[in-house]
Amino acid sequence: MTRDFQPANGKVALVTGAGGGIGLSCAEQLAVAGFAVVMVGRSRNVLEAAEAIGNQAVAEVVPFLCDVAQEDQMQSVVQQVDDRFGRCDVLVNNAGIHPKNEGGKFMLEDMSTAQWNEVLSVNLTSAFVFARAALPMMKRHRWGRIINIASRGGRTASPVASAHYAASKAGMIGFNRTLALEGAPFGVTANVVAPGPVLTAMTDKSTPEVRAAFAKSVPLGRYGDPEEIASVVCFIAGEGSSFMTGAVIDVNGGSFMP
Repeated sequence: MTRDFQPANGKVALVTGAGGGIGLSCAEQLAVAGFAVVMVGRSRNVLEAAEAIGNQAVAEVVPFLCDVAQEDQMQSVVQQVDDRFGRCDVLVNNAGIHPKNEGGKFMLEDMSTAQWNEVLSVNLTSAFVFARAALPMMKRHRWGRIINIASRGGRTASPVASAHYAASKAGMIGFNRTLALEGAPFGVTANVVAPGPVLTAMTDKSTPEVRAAFAKSVPLGRYGDPEEIASVVCFIAGEGSSFMTGAVIDVNGGSFMP
């Protein structure tokens, strides 16, 4: 198969959960930086978002509808990326869910095993599947950036993080350490960005009272914007982060300081 497409900077980035929030902002900023961007999402929002970004981008923007709870769909996406571009240089594992009840979170005794498994599948197993599929392409070119989006809720106790969500994000951090060690000999880095409270559709599910109380607990006094998280992701995706791997970068307004 011919591969005559040349992105502006020769590199391709794949972003999951790219239909909105942090993932959409990552896709926008990576496209501005000159990457060809593959946007993965499970709703048709990702198609409209990709069209809007593509009108502004220098390189190609390609959307894929994909349920990241389905391994065959994820593997198909990465295979199509390989067929189309012959490379995947940056992987942003951002897809995530945090089901909540009317009280703002599920207490452990109210959580079903099915709910637990769903969150772990989307938030953690999808990162494993995409990384496993993309890593050979990165090793082939001896360059890669895997960026795993965790959470403050995976770093410390959180009043708004349910057990399944906290476990999935803490697991992401542990997974990243092994990934960093295995990728290092091939020029592939793996780092975690752990946002604090950010204004997204996910945080909109909390009650106004919960959001107001949480904002007061943040030293900077507010929730973050998706663009502020994406700017850190874009730094990691570039050459300036070349000596950083296995790190956890907290972007949380000072709400957690290890």
